[in-house]
Amino acid sequence: MTPGQKFCTNCGTGLVPGMKFCGQCGMAIPIVTSPVTVPASPVSAAPATGTRPAAGEIVVGIVPFVEQGLISVIHYTLVVTSRRLIFCTWDPKTDEVMSDADDEVMQESCSIEETTDEITHFRAKDWSVGPWQKYRSMATDSIATSSMGTIIVPIQEIESVDIICETRTSTQDSLYVMHGQKEHTFDLMYSQGPFLFGILEPILGERVSMADHKHRRSKIDRLITGQEYK
Repeated sequence: MTPGQKFCTNCGTGLVPGMKFCGQCGMAIPIVTSPVTVPASPVSAAPATGTRPAAGEIVVGIVPFVEQGLISVIHYTLVVTSRRLIFCTWDPKTDEVMSDADDEVMQESCSIEETTDEITHFRAKDWSVGPWQKYRSMATDSIATSSMGTIIVPIQEIESVDIICETRTSTQDSLYVMHGQKEHTFDLMYSQGPFLFGILEPILGERVSMADHKHRRSKIDRLITGQEYK
């Protein structure tokens, strides 16, 4: 294993120090060898912020646990590249690694009593470690075709992206993506709105916005409490 490697780069399964092969997919685990001094190269290294394939498209950020639907929920991992938003589907029934990771984060959520404290906790969470990071070792075209039902939105076609953050009653933020005549709506679980905004702002500029959800009471609520009467 390479220093700090915790997950299989092929399938995302958690690894135990000393393992030579992944117990899930059988992928060989790289073995650390003695460092070798290599002369400096005049060629600039690729930025550490993303995976750069030959075509020049790089992965600049990954947001796990994105959902659509209420009764029949579709689960996504959002891979943001320099050219596309790629919403990759995953199935909790067949993807045990992602399902277990989701359960672990849910346990974090359940261990915090107050919702506002949950929001604070998840906004500060480091999402750079987890099985969803497997996409960084894949070519972007392979990511786009890795699962059925994947949604792909080209960056140049995006008209606006709006992120609405919950601040009091829920850790479920909302994401609205407008491109062409289409609007895609997603739920960003575990208060990841600010995390996604930080990834998208350098790419989209003024086309992306973020705001807090305004918890305004409905007219019926005001009638019940007598606030409609003077």
